[in-house]
Amino acid sequence: MRTLLRFLFAAVGLLVASRVVPGIRHGSFMELIAVAVILGALNASLGALLKTVAFLPVACTFGCFSLVINGLVFLFAGWAAGQLGMAFQVSGFWSGFFGALITSLVAWFLEMVLLGKEQPPTPRQPRNLKIVN
Repeated sequence: MRTLLRFLFAAVGLLVASRVVPGIRHGSFMELIAVAVILGALNASLGALLKTVAFLPVACTFGCFSLVINGLVFLFAGWAAGQLGMAFQVSGFWSGFFGALITSLVAWFLEMVLLGKEQPPTPRQPRNLKIVN
């Protein structure tokens, strides 16, 4: 359930980014949910690969180069959505950069406010064993 809500929050973030950033256009809200799924899949695959390949620039900039990679993945998601016949478009790198930044901030904020921090699973307590020497 939490994963579905995270896709919904990402779609809301995409909606906000398309309203704020010039150069990002969108269609219906259902298409934004589909773009959120595409973006999640690209971040998990292509984004992770690019961050691994660009380890040195990411390390030298204390992680700030990850914003550039996120912008490129966002731009690629706009291209992929266009190839799938969706109305979502990203016109250039800077639109992708700021769109990725706004989308992630809005999705993070909504998750923190509405869902709270995810609690890690509690480890099972070991049984009290009697040690006999």
